[in-house]
Amino acid sequence: MSVGPLASESFGVRSMATYVETNDVKSILDPGSALGPRFRLNPHEREYEALHKSREAILYAAEDVDLLTISHYHFDHFVPNFENWRYIWSSPEMAEELYTDKLILAKDISKNINTSQRKRGYMFRKKNLDHANEIRVADGREFEFGSTKLRFSEPLYHGPEGTKLGFVLILTVETPNCTLVHAPDVQGPMYKESLNYILSQSPDLLIVGGPPTYLSFKLDEEDLLNAERSLIKLAEKVPKLIVDHHLLRTTKYPEFLAPIKEVAEKSGHEILTASELIGKKPQLLEARRKELHEKEPIEKEWYERVERGEFKEGF
Repeated sequence: MSVGPLASESFGVRSMATYVETNDVKSILDPGSALGPRFRLNPHEREYEALHKSREAILYAAEDVDLLTISHYHFDHFVPNFENWRYIWSSPEMAEELYTDKLILAKDISKNINTSQRKRGYMFRKKNLDHANEIRVADGREFEFGSTKLRFSEPLYHGPEGTKLGFVLILTVETPNCTLVHAPDVQGPMYKESLNYILSQSPDLLIVGGPPTYLSFKLDEEDLLNAERSLIKLAEKVPKLIVDHHLLRTTKYPEFLAPIKEVAEKSGHEILTASELIGKKPQLLEARRKELHEKEPIEKEWYERVERGEFKEGF
């Protein structure tokens, strides 16, 4: 099995897009990326450069894949069919290029979903049914491609139990020789059932969304403790653990990971960011937005050009 992160916070954007290739099937998991509001500042030019690069990487990889999976309908996990250059770097043309002739295994929009994601999911299906090969509900289902199994969890909380952020799907890609688990936006996980599900899959490699410690002032302290406890348990059990996404929206993430790495090392296991999996140092941009604006101020007119799509072909 070949696994290659395409975009993530350690690449400078919000994403968990991952390329996975087995002997039987090629796929991209959660093929989206985006920027987000932070510090009451617009994203810096470097963030837009990283976003454009991530979109190119996803579209290029998609040329040769058989299927796409969508764990939930937040814009950093799929590409919507409307034009938005400010945060998403999307257009109808990009979406059609990405989804045409693909089998898409996606979160159900009829149940275990909040209102905003139901609307996004409805528009996603409406706009892409004609040119996608097929869009199939994935919740709780298993799909076989030769000796490769793609197994989706039932919907699990996007973070702690009862969160209003909705639900996500955890995906297991299993071959005779390797098991990968892709667990986006479980935030640690904070929810015990999410942890139990991941452990039940016995992954050799786990890619998990860490907790949003940068929002600690909004979070229940017990939820953050649950995230830490879960990651310690995973560090004991999983040979290679990739922790990225929300956790890397702060430059202080190594402090949070330090005791977890210690446990992993005692078990002979490894903890990495997505970028480190492919031998690159983390490139934190959102976390350094204040610093970037102080060092390299951006004119207001430049953002107007961004919103008009003047840079859609690149910078």
